Amino acid sequence: MCVIVTKKISAPKSISVSDARQIATQIAKRSWQRKWNEDSKGRSTYELIPVVGTKIVWPRTRDIGISYGRILLHVTNLNKDSHRTGISDTAICDCGEEEETVTHMLLHCTKHAQARLKLTDVLEDICTSLKKKGSANDKVMMLLAPSLDDKISRSDNLILKNALFQFINDIDKKL
Repeated sequence: MCVIVTKKISAPKSISVSDARQIATQIAKRSWQRKWNEDSKGRSTYELIPVVGTKIVWPRTRDIGISYGRILLHVTNLNKDSHRTGISDTAICDCGEEEETVTHMLLHCTKHAQARLKLTDVLEDICTSLKKKGSANDKVMMLLAPSLDDKISRSDNLILKNALFQFINDIDKKL
């Protein structure tokens, strides 16, 4: 013989609209996060922004914002992405050095050496102040992703993003 004991759950007889909205938001956010964690699509973006509801710093200029959004979504007009989608015959950058990826464009491409000067200065200053040495991938993550690292302050993150947005503007390329 099995006895099932049920515990009576009581809810408040009334709830404010504000509290109801807050509870609904929490449920929706948890559900969205679970789906984002388990989904097989958007993994490149997930690497940059793993937490649902993360605030993103956007530029004020629409064209730069579009380029930044395309970078975050991994759908740029750079040769590597264009070759992957069949639009370009080659993934190699016009500089001839290597594949034209976001990392190559931001840190290595000889065509953008002049525009990169301020970007790398800002990046190195912040890395030095944090006593952080990292790979090229770590530096690209610092530039692109919202600051999820407690060591990077909001003001440093804003400085990084502004340097990135200035670089995107200076290279004068629709990404």
